[in-house]
Amino acid sequence: MCCKAEEHTKYTVVRCTIFAPSVYTNRRSKAAGYIHWTICEHVGLQVTGRDCEHVSERVITVNVTAIMLDVPGITDQKTFANRTDTVLHDKWKKACLLIDIAIPDDSKVSTEEFKKIKYKELDIAVCRMWKVRTKITSVIIGASETVKKGLDQNLQLLPGHRSATDLQKVALMSTAHSIRYVLGGNRFDLLLRSGFTGKPPPDS
Repeated sequence: MCCKAEEHTKYTVVRCTIFAPSVYTNRRSKAAGYIHWTICEHVGLQVTGRDCEHVSERVITVNVTAIMLDVPGITDQKTFANRTDTVLHDKWKKACLLIDIAIPDDSKVSTEEFKKIKYKELDIAVCRMWKVRTKITSVIIGASETVKKGLDQNLQLLPGHRSATDLQKVALMSTAHSIRYVLGGNRFDLLLRSGFTGKPPPDS
């Protein structure tokens, strides 16, 4: 697709630069949407019957809890990484949960410590400005559904948590969808859907 490497499944699933801004981002957004759907259901909001139909506002306030989806953190100092997938701010308990989601290559599912380092500045800034206890929780699922031991413990920290199996299904279905696109249909049409603006590839 990107003419930068030999075409094989692993490259198509996680490394293609044509897919990076659209297909891979969409896969991650579906996983984030699933978690947001379960949280909204848990706090008593009316939600759709299926997570794939869930559409939400960026910021929702329920009683004393604010649920923020893909909203950059506003801090008094510039931070290297200021946007986690979901933020839960419980004003009554004075606690804030920063949830980051990733669907990398299966060989890179053990990146939880890197995520904590990446968002450490944001963690400190939110703790200081909002005067709350903060915690960073990583949800990492391999593109082919591989998970690191301990994922279930991380999911237990989320309101309305579900099993890792449900998230694995979301990741795997999105991965299978991208592979089907490559193997069949109009490849140039897929490039256009991915934001490609150049000339058609030789085999289109």
